[in-house]
Amino acid sequence: MKPHKIPLHRFLLISLLILSMLTPGLSAFAQAADDGLTFTLSVEPGSLTKPGTVTVSARVSNAGTTDLNTPMSLYDPDGKLVTAFSDGGSLMSLPSGENYLWSGQYEVKQSQLDEEKLVYTLRYSTQDASGNLIEKNLPATAQIKFTGEKVDLRVTRTITPEVVRRGKEVTVIYELVNQGNVKLNNITIRENRLISTRTQTVNSLEPGASEKVTFTKNNVTGNVSSSALITYRKEGDRKTQQLTVESVDIPLAKPGLQYTLTSDKNQLSIGETATLTLTIKNAGNISYSNITVTDPTLGEVFTNVQIDAGQTKELTKEITLNQTTTYAFSLKLEDNTGTTQTEKVPELKLSAYAEGQMLRLNLVLTSSSETIYSMPGEITFNLTVTNDSNTPAKNIRILHADKNIYTINELAPGQSMVVSRVFALSQAGKYQFTASAVDSLDNRVEFTSNPLTIGYTAPTAEPTREIIATVPPPVTHSPIPADYAPSGGQTKDILFILTLVLGALFGLALLLLGVSAIARANARAKSNAAFDTFELAAGARDYTAEPDEDRQAVETLMEEQPEAEPVKVELDEEPPHKKYLQTDSDDTETVKAAEEQAPITSDEDGTFRLTRENQDNQEEAEVETERRSRRAKRHKAEETEAPEDE
Repeated sequence: MKPHKIPLHRFLLISLLILSMLTPGLSAFAQAADDGLTFTLSVEPGSLTKPGTVTVSARVSNAGTTDLNTPMSLYDPDGKLVTAFSDGGSLMSLPSGENYLWSGQYEVKQSQLDEEKLVYTLRYSTQDASGNLIEKNLPATAQIKFTGEKVDLRVTRTITPEVVRRGKEVTVIYELVNQGNVKLNNITIRENRLISTRTQTVNSLEPGASEKVTFTKNNVTGNVSSSALITYRKEGDRKTQQLTVESVDIPLAKPGLQYTLTSDKNQLSIGETATLTLTIKNAGNISYSNITVTDPTLGEVFTNVQIDAGQTKELTKEITLNQTTTYAFSLKLEDNTGTTQTEKVPELKLSAYAEGQMLRLNLVLTSSSETIYSMPGEITFNLTVTNDSNTPAKNIRILHADKNIYTINELAPGQSMVVSRVFALSQAGKYQFTASAVDSLDNRVEFTSNPLTIGYTAPTAEPTREIIATVPPPVTHSPIPADYAPSGGQTKDILFILTLVLGALFGLALLLLGVSAIARANARAKSNAAFDTFELAAGARDYTAEPDEDRQAVETLMEEQPEAEPVKVELDEEPPHKKYLQTDSDDTETVKAAEEQAPITSDEDGTFRLTRENQDNQEEAEVETERRSRRAKRHKAEETEAPEDE
């Protein structure tokens, strides 16, 4: 096509696109779709020293030959819909050869400055050949430079080995990379104390430079953990910044590799094929890689095998057996503890037989019943053993599980024998017998019978016999005759009642006796209290002392009565105090009334005091007082003994 025939609008569109891409100060990147739709993005300013706001300009152009009539939406770098784009965030259509311009503000983040780019996405739909809508995303990228100060220290940790064997060492390497544009100083790394108690320091790290720091733990005896706290300062700043490296466990190695070699057939005819299966089970916490399996006969069997901790793998190998062969596999292992070792797999023997040389026994199992009716229940098993091979079978052992039941010395080719045994079965289930014999190649081979299922049925209960209850005959009571005399039994009842009455009377008598004793004791106490009450000083009665504050006279409580005329009473008998307080020497003498009766006087408070007048002879008074004290004690002792005698 000649230039003068190019449509004007297309020429202007192409010119604008070229101009926008070459304009100084604008960083833009255009993305075009297969249907002629182009999406261009630019930002102003093109560089920032710190996170801030920029002006984003987007241009959507339809350079295709058909109009776009499906909605188009614009999404910012955060994945949010730009609602200011066209009408509510959607451009409904764009004719062929036309452009749509949009300009808006966006807040740039530090992470975007670190990446030095902003990415907007235009989403729209198109139709395929079948008329189905297809969602499409058309991204556009605008470059933005970060010209400010950037502090960025990247730390990478490497642990060797990942799992450590007992007594070995573990190494932790930290690689420090200054990805910023300022120098970093005084970088300190403090590792977990389980690894090392020493803090290491990197004096400085220029922008773009890197440094490695190594920590080593020797003679590991248990699980350890690695973690780090890293501190540093940017040049010219006293503020210390820090970052942490998360903790990672380094377990103690616990090997648990298990391996077995099996075959689908152990006895084969010469030239027959068999499949060998190597099963490797890793029950430990060590991972193995680059495993190589070799065999003296087969050579290199498997290579570059990897098995992680807790994983199980089965490796198969098909072989053709031309002669009896014993396979002995070897495993060369490399693990994540840094150890390389070789393990031997238990040997497997495959026997090759010529035509008619292989031993074959046929076992058929029957039973006397298929059901037992008690636990345990008796049943008879019949096992028919037939030699279907061309060679005699010798020393045939019949087994159930691991228990030897019977031994057949020899069976000629084609010969059969029935082995019958009575068993007491303790449960229902499947029963199967095994025959083990030695063939012509001295290999012990086993043959199994058909399984036999024995069930259990509870016995039928016998009908219950009806119990006929015997009704007792009625009892008729005859009337008591008028001349009825009580028998011996009634006499016993009367005696029992009399005994109860007499017992009650005896108890009542004891109660009255106790009450009377208490009454007599109270009366005696009142009688003793009727005597004059004397106040003792130093254990003696003093009739001559004057009343004072320390020794109060005995108060006599009297009811207030009108004063009566004094009555003179003549004493015919000896006074009571003379009667009880006289001395032994006075018993034979005549009591002399030498002392005159002085009138009894009372104090102001109504109390009376007994006094004596003759106080001249002090010594006689003291002797008399002592005698009276002894007599009073003797009298008190007699009163105490009297109730006990009663």
